[in-house]
Amino acid sequence: MKFKTTYRHFILVLCLLLLGLKINGQSERDIWYFGQQAGIKFDDGNVESINDNSLERNVFFGIIEGPDNIICVTDSDGNLLFYSDGRRFKNRFHDNLQNSPTNEYAVNYSQTAVARDPSNENRFYVFVTIQDGLKSKLTYTLVDMSLNNGLGALLPSQTNVVLTTDVGQQLLTARHANGRNTWLICLSKGVYFSFLVTEDGVSTSPVTSEEGVNFFDGSNANYGMMSISPNNETIASIFPALGELHVLSFDTLTGRLDLIYEDEIEQIITSPPFGSSSTSGAEFSDNSNILYTIHGNSGIQQYNLSDLDNIPDKIGIKENQSFSSVKRGPNKKIYVAKINDYFLGAINAPDIVGPDCDFENNVISIDAENLLDLPVFLGAKYPEGISYINICEAEETQINFSGKFREITRIEWDLGDGNTATGENILYTYSSPGTYTVTANVIDEENGNVIFTDTEEIVIYSLPSLSDLDDIYFCTENTTLFLNNYNEDILNGEDNTIFNVRYYLSENDAQLRSNEITEIVPEIGTTPIWVRVENKLSPSCFTILNFNIIVPEYITIDIPTEQYICDTRLGLTLEAPDGFSSYAWSNGANTQTTTVFNTGRYTLYVEKDFGSFICDAQITIVVLEGDELPVIEDIKVIDWSQNHNSIEVILNRRGIYEFSVDGINYQESPVFLNLPINDYCVYVRDSRCLKEIKSDTLFLLYYNKFFTPNGDGVNDYWQVINASREENIDIAIFDRFGKLLSKLKYYDRGWDGTFNGAKMPNSDYWFRVVRENGDVRYGHFTLKR
Repeated sequence: MKFKTTYRHFILVLCLLLLGLKINGQSERDIWYFGQQAGIKFDDGNVESINDNSLERNVFFGIIEGPDNIICVTDSDGNLLFYSDGRRFKNRFHDNLQNSPTNEYAVNYSQTAVARDPSNENRFYVFVTIQDGLKSKLTYTLVDMSLNNGLGALLPSQTNVVLTTDVGQQLLTARHANGRNTWLICLSKGVYFSFLVTEDGVSTSPVTSEEGVNFFDGSNANYGMMSISPNNETIASIFPALGELHVLSFDTLTGRLDLIYEDEIEQIITSPPFGSSSTSGAEFSDNSNILYTIHGNSGIQQYNLSDLDNIPDKIGIKENQSFSSVKRGPNKKIYVAKINDYFLGAINAPDIVGPDCDFENNVISIDAENLLDLPVFLGAKYPEGISYINICEAEETQINFSGKFREITRIEWDLGDGNTATGENILYTYSSPGTYTVTANVIDEENGNVIFTDTEEIVIYSLPSLSDLDDIYFCTENTTLFLNNYNEDILNGEDNTIFNVRYYLSENDAQLRSNEITEIVPEIGTTPIWVRVENKLSPSCFTILNFNIIVPEYITIDIPTEQYICDTRLGLTLEAPDGFSSYAWSNGANTQTTTVFNTGRYTLYVEKDFGSFICDAQITIVVLEGDELPVIEDIKVIDWSQNHNSIEVILNRRGIYEFSVDGINYQESPVFLNLPINDYCVYVRDSRCLKEIKSDTLFLLYYNKFFTPNGDGVNDYWQVINASREENIDIAIFDRFGKLLSKLKYYDRGWDGTFNGAKMPNSDYWFRVVRENGDVRYGHFTLKR
């Protein structure tokens, strides 16, 4: 904001300022409640102690119960509405508001905050951090001062509503660039969260900024406090347990914070609640150029922030003294509270750099004790100078001027587009987006002289021009619909570098910018989708539309998604199922079947006509080349068992093959176990194209463990089972001394238990089998008569 005046008017302006007559009320900081039932009141430049604070707060070991700041809310004329410690809410008669107290206590030495409800001038959001076990939860409670005959009440359904968990002590509010909404800023695990308060409520999806604090700082980053400059553009964060002061720029349009300066301060490492902001504070001068901090025993330090690109070293204003809190008053002085004292000190000229800022130790005697904290206030409804509400295309912009001048004045406006107006509050609609330099001239009506001039740039942001959206009919089960694919259709020619498209499941979520979705798996029925198209530079300038995703039934395209070309000469015929009104393949075919000769991806699009609408679906088939047939290099057989024989197939190549030993039952493994004695043939087939090769017949051999050659016709001969299937087999039988008793050929019936016509006695006998592949097997059996 820029101010200008002339020297010849300086004395006149100074006199007018001293009159203290107001064009618009700016008295939101006139009543202060703090400490143990302490209070002060500002009235036309005078400050007096008041003793009507009915909030009883206990002090244990020097720590005051409850939050770091009592919330004091007045109207713009300075009339008390209510005050609170976050649990107990008191009205202007110092009685409890209806539905107060709540059942939640604020975390000791956490900051509190308060904001107007942009949709209702009688309602206020109170933000408090509460303790839930080991977690700190940021909550809000909605106070409606129109209830209970104007004495106010808490809305039970909007009491201690949780916004987020794992937050630190730091908390503050800032005016949004549009003049209507409010930012709520906190820290969570070292990340700054900026929640937007709009006429639709409090957004649960914050803007996040990771600036200055890192993961390794741990819980130490949770202890501290924040303060924001009157122009809402600069934030000071003090971290006692880290020993750091951070200065950050704040973008009132986007809610983002950026670190611009760091300074080391005394590190205070103690356990909570003592490791808190109880002896740390920061406050800005009224012109936002000077920052004052208190911390530990370091007294009052001054930082010159008039050039944020070149911040000089801090200046000690008051050394070696402990202060507990610091706060700017409506008279632009900055007041400080001192531990175990009954006086407030004051910086009388905080806009001046150096000791001339005039710190005075004891300026107000307080009729109370334990001045450990100072309050938090509602932001000014009309900040001093030019302020404005509504910055979106086609909105009626309310332009205000607030300042202290005598009553016999008028305000003449240059609205920056060639038009002019007169009055304190102007309603004006700009014809197009752009940047407009607005000038307010304060005119002395007695002589027509301009006694004061203020200028401000107002940026009007464009809104998208959109058409109603068509419903989407979707019929594929368990399929993800990626909503960003519809951005171009929704923008309908609007510039995607200017506008963002966001999707939500309810209108309220879209209004609050909460619970954004990017994809959805549609279910049978109708699912409403709400679309928020917002200006990227000013997300509060947005349009909301909606459409439905309608799923009348699931369309199933029953076709394998992986198929194989087994013969490149014949190709592969892809065949779609029946039941659709139209077919389209990505290779250009519009028939139910198509033949392809190359590997690749082929997409099938189908439509089904439901009469009033057509539903479509698609599926992609990957076409691969089938494996070549292998060569069976070897078959390893382990036999000579009744039921536990095995066969292993060895191929010359790897591939996706299936194996069988009967041509009916196939398996993926080339090893067959627990085979009974039998004849087998090994089959190998390509599992994709089902082309097949097979081996010669395998004859598993086995032998009788005993035989009884007694002529009864049962088991009279000992033999090798299946020997008759192998012509070149050689079988020899020996007694236990190694004497050859008999040799058998494949066609022999077996051994009858004789040697040279004589019957051999009961005993164990040995055999040797030499197979045509060279394998040799030894064993023994028993002869029983």
